[in-house]
Amino acid sequence: MHHESYISRLIYRRLIGTITPEEETLLRQWLDESEDNRLFLDSLADPSALTDEHHTRRVVDPLRPARDMELRIAARRRRSLMRRASRIAAAVAILIIAAGTAWHFSRHTRLDAPAQDVSPVAVTPAPKTIDDISAGTTRATITNQAGRTIALSAGESGRDGTTHFIPKASAEHMPPQQLCLEVPRGGEFKVILEDSTVVWLNSESTLRYPDTFSDTERRVAVTGEAYFSVSKDPSRPFYVESEGQVIRVYGTTFNVRAYPDEDATYTTLETGSISLARDTAPSGEIFLSKGHQAILDHSSDRVSMAVVDPAAVTSWRHGRFVFDDQPLERIMRDLSRWYDFRYEFADDSLRSRVFMGGIPRYADFRTAIQVLENCGGIRFTLTPDNKILISGL
Repeated sequence: MHHESYISRLIYRRLIGTITPEEETLLRQWLDESEDNRLFLDSLADPSALTDEHHTRRVVDPLRPARDMELRIAARRRRSLMRRASRIAAAVAILIIAAGTAWHFSRHTRLDAPAQDVSPVAVTPAPKTIDDISAGTTRATITNQAGRTIALSAGESGRDGTTHFIPKASAEHMPPQQLCLEVPRGGEFKVILEDSTVVWLNSESTLRYPDTFSDTERRVAVTGEAYFSVSKDPSRPFYVESEGQVIRVYGTTFNVRAYPDEDATYTTLETGSISLARDTAPSGEIFLSKGHQAILDHSSDRVSMAVVDPAAVTSWRHGRFVFDDQPLERIMRDLSRWYDFRYEFADDSLRSRVFMGGIPRYADFRTAIQVLENCGGIRFTLTPDNKILISGL
């Protein structure tokens, strides 16, 4: 039961904060087997080696964390390899420790914020200093078929928005109308649909849906990133249209990432069952199982499958960014959408640098970039034209 690949995964999940109580029990059993196991795990949380690591490594090892740690467990008695393992894992530990209290305090502050009066969504002013860049907030706009738009904020939902368009007294006598919920850069929002399905929208995302579903099906369309918790109703199948594909949902939770400026659409199943079909021509369905991700490559028009950690993929919904072997280009896209800033690389080779670990989603921007600077040998500065410049050390 305690084979190396499994223990490697348990250690990794503890470091990024996604380990379950059952997995924690198994990990503790392994720790109790020998003092050597305990010393090894303790060394992974030692941040003192991080300074030396900055001088010897320009980037976190691009091998997947679980595979990398597996090799280290197998050879932990070899002193030189042991030093490398503790340094890299220490960087991960620093990222996760920094995420804890800042995320917890900030997240509850936002969830308890009172609803604001309906008003246009403010445009974030250009930052004059790095300290002017702040984390996103709960906000969105909702637009009806007539083109009327109102703003929603913390304490409201998409259903609250429909009451501005459709008086309750006459709602049951009116035909369904299409609504468009748009979350801007620097925003996030949760909407409860007519059938009690819940959708969480990430920054720069859009959901199109009817105020009332038909008797035969439930169909929505999404761009950007969204997490769905779909209510089961066999008589009315649920469909999600996204870039290049249609998802059929059988009562489940899953995440869709379909940004127009990215090269692929990512569909990750957390629980339940879903199937994918192409939206261009009749084709067979691809069924996903729990913990699998379908990747639709827009250039080749091909779908590939990957085994992923759903907790890491959906971590944005729980108030943190978790990077599981992610290139810096992908990380910067996510941060720029959430903190609403522009950026550029001083050296294009920096785009492919790979990171693992986590950043508190609700922390101020300076804290977020310091985490990356401390473990990646990079530096962030603000240019005269208000862009974040990423350069190497």
